[in-house]
Amino acid sequence: MLRGLVIVLVASAVVAVGLLEGIWSNRWGSSEDDELTAARLERIPMNLGNWMGTDAPLDAKIIRVAEATGSLSRVYVNRQTGARIDILLLTGPTGPIGAHTPDVCYGGLGYSMQGTAKTVRIDWSGGHADFWNARFVKKVRFDGSLQVFWAWGVDGNWEASINPRADFALRSTLNKLYVVLMDNRADEMHQPDLNTFKEFLGEFLPLVKKALSSDAGS
Repeated sequence: MLRGLVIVLVASAVVAVGLLEGIWSNRWGSSEDDELTAARLERIPMNLGNWMGTDAPLDAKIIRVAEATGSLSRVYVNRQTGARIDILLLTGPTGPIGAHTPDVCYGGLGYSMQGTAKTVRIDWSGGHADFWNARFVKKVRFDGSLQVFWAWGVDGNWEASINPRADFALRSTLNKLYVVLMDNRADEMHQPDLNTFKEFLGEFLPLVKKALSSDAGS
């Protein structure tokens, strides 16, 4: 009897691991959750306050490599200050979306991360979010830098996860958000004003949460 119980437990564990691996690897294709979340991206406003948005379509190869079922790539410019912020929001199966970090993505574009990533918290009325933050510069020659912020989440809630595939293992769909501040100053030691980043996300994130929330209307 004991042997039979052990066999059942082992078989159950194998099935559970197989299901998780199938979800992570997108073995069975897009889920209904993937498609629903992808559709919700269209609700995110083009303009917010002083920030005017313009869509910046991605190359199909980037979407394919990321295995994303939905994406939002947009440039926001502040009409008063001229500050520019690029955002990329991807949604798709947990495994592929949780696998890549900016050091891989931007490394392929010739950038390298300076130092180690640090976390930064963004607060707004009614909520907060934690992002990773790191500076990226060109490996060959300095021609400006990128201050990149990134986080993973579901329903518009964002976390600076160390291991997103494990942290969101029971979720079939995961979102990843990149926010990029570009700085073209020819000064490797110059650090951009993070108040711009915080001001923008203070307006942007509540609207993203409203658009992506599972409680939102269909």
